[in-house]
Amino acid sequence: MVRKNILVACCMSIVSFLLNCAVFIISYNRLATPFLSEEQRVLNADFIMSVTVGAFGAVAVATGLSIYVLIRNR
Repeated sequence: MVRKNILVACCMSIVSFLLNCAVFIISYNRLATPFLSEEQRVLNADFIMSVTVGAFGAVAVATGLSIYVLIRNR
């Protein structure tokens, strides 16, 4: 049972990470892309992703831990 709970929490973490990335990419393309040239987008991409990927990972881990605690207490 514990392994199943851990597996569910890990899956939720991965889903959370992917959803965060998708929301960011869609939002960035809609909001920033029309105002930036191709060169500016390429120059900013490394910096933006280096900052946001860590945050997405932290949110995904927090989501997974929250799901695990909720499942365990159920």
